[in-house]
Amino acid sequence: MKYKITDIKEDELPFGDFLTSRYSMTVKVKADECYTLSKRKNIPFFNLTAACILEAINEIPEFKLRIRDGNVIEYDYLNAVSPIMQEDYSIREIEILPPSEFEDIYKWNDYVENKKTNIEDNQFLVEPMMRDELPIANLSCIPWIDFDSMTNIIASPNQIMPVISWGKLVDGKIPISLTASHVFIFGWHFKLFYEKTEEYLTDPERLF
Repeated sequence: MKYKITDIKEDELPFGDFLTSRYSMTVKVKADECYTLSKRKNIPFFNLTAACILEAINEIPEFKLRIRDGNVIEYDYLNAVSPIMQEDYSIREIEILPPSEFEDIYKWNDYVENKKTNIEDNQFLVEPMMRDELPIANLSCIPWIDFDSMTNIIASPNQIMPVISWGKLVDGKIPISLTASHVFIFGWHFKLFYEKTEEYLTDPERLF
């Protein structure tokens, strides 16, 4: 978990004494190119979408900020933590490194599929209140529903970890919900997230 200590002072951060600093937005983003390429390259649509989102969020430094021991730190990069549904409809989570940490997207996809297949040995287990200690973003898919808005559970009022959920592909678009902390993330960063995510989803070849 490599990180650097920033010049930001914890006592200067906004919204720390609010009931919660968490807020959400849902935007429908073009993703038909990603779907088409996933079929052509034989990579699961979930995997390729997750790759696009994970690369996009890692390009925005503010999403990699956390508070540790009174210091504001910036991690080198974020991993994804994703729930994977089992045959009995229960959920188990895995942690996924970003594609940029691999030689190519095919090796990354094999790594993700291996984690899914051998999930008994690859479960991500950590208490919800401890998740801000780690360089992670929660990524999940609800592929059966084309939703217009969504709320996410809040482990603690000022939780920093971003939560991203996306839904069913309809008319070439998927809804993507982002929940983040107003301590570090403002409207401009939401704009950057959706802009960069759409750039990857409409040109997923850049991952190859």
